[in-house]
Amino acid sequence: MVAHAIIKFGTQAQKDYFLPGILTGEVFFCQGYSEPEAGSDLAALSMAAVPDGDDLVCTGSKIWTTHAREANWIFALVRTTRGVKKQQGITFVLIDMTSPGIEIRPLVMTSGEEVQNQVFFDEVRVPKSNVIGVIDDGWTVAKYLLEFERGGGANAPALQVLGEEIATAAIGQPGPAGGRLIDDPAFSRRLADARIRTDVLEILEYQVLAAVAEGRNPGTASSMLKILSTELSQTLTELSIEAAGPLGRAYQPHATCPGGPVAEYQAPADGYHSGAPWQAVAPLRYFNDRAGSIYAGSNEIQRNILAKAELGL
Repeated sequence: MVAHAIIKFGTQAQKDYFLPGILTGEVFFCQGYSEPEAGSDLAALSMAAVPDGDDLVCTGSKIWTTHAREANWIFALVRTTRGVKKQQGITFVLIDMTSPGIEIRPLVMTSGEEVQNQVFFDEVRVPKSNVIGVIDDGWTVAKYLLEFERGGGANAPALQVLGEEIATAAIGQPGPAGGRLIDDPAFSRRLADARIRTDVLEILEYQVLAAVAEGRNPGTASSMLKILSTELSQTLTELSIEAAGPLGRAYQPHATCPGGPVAEYQAPADGYHSGAPWQAVAPLRYFNDRAGSIYAGSNEIQRNILAKAELGL
């Protein structure tokens, strides 16, 4: 996501340094947006960045930072000044995670996973040369980056695979009337509707990716894709729970390959799990996808954007 912002707003030196490393994976960014008192209302952020010569001295914290312990860089929004509007005085900056004064504390999920973290910054010195765009105008950079977070990728292929797996599993799963689950009209109708909408999503994603390949940004289409992809994923994971049946109930993180270490869990010596890996993933993905309609800007916000920008309401 940050590569697009660097391409659009970065200096030539920033492009030369960061883009090749992002492409090879040697430069791995995490995202420093949310704070304990600034989540959905991101413009309320307060992490301070005080100018001192050629540096910004950053103090504060970021929360819900996915893979902060694996990342070697973080792109962050910091408060450089306070203006009349909350969106003014915010700066977009790239911070080396090995800088003195950074502390990372994992947030242990109820599943035992340690994927997300809180990151503390205690007078961390960041060169002003690491600012993307203009100091105090980071909100412009952040809005541009969000277009790629919401709609700059391809979610349809994975959803299509999940739909196929659900259909296959439903052939062997008993239905509510004693027959096969796939023959239950209510279940098969919901699955068919979701798979049709996933094919439509694929076409829309091709259109956006073609625009990106031509050097254009996704624009408001990103809001539409964000709504469609997250709500489809929620629908399909609900169906996957039904298709997995009892095989999806066991707590078996060694089979689900979660996004981070699982605290205090020992896999059985024989590696046993109750069913196919996707069935083990079903409950984990179901719970994780509940947040899909909230993260990267809630779907209600995305509908407001579309209503204002596309419909003129």
